[in-house]
Amino acid sequence: MLDKLNIKISLANRLYPMNINPHEEKMIRVSASKIDKMLKKLKEKYSVKDDQDLLAMCALQLCIRLERATFQKKEVEQKIVDDILSMKKSISDIM
Repeated sequence: MLDKLNIKISLANRLYPMNINPHEEKMIRVSASKIDKMLKKLKEKYSVKDDQDLLAMCALQLCIRLERATFQKKEVEQKIVDDILSMKKSISDIM
């Protein structure tokens, strides 16, 4: 088992200590950077000054994206299952 890595992540001008798996560090830092960029865009677009409001708006947008991706993934998986069943039936009909 890999040792944990202690890092500090900056979000909305605050540092948050994290104890992570070393192989996740890049993903976590990239994610934090994307969140900060999203916060900056939201701040400019809506002229919101309160970081807590910006973080809440960011969390909602990210959750919506996640739900949309989850729904789309389920649709694709169902289409694959349907296609496999259709192919299986076609093969059975041929035999």
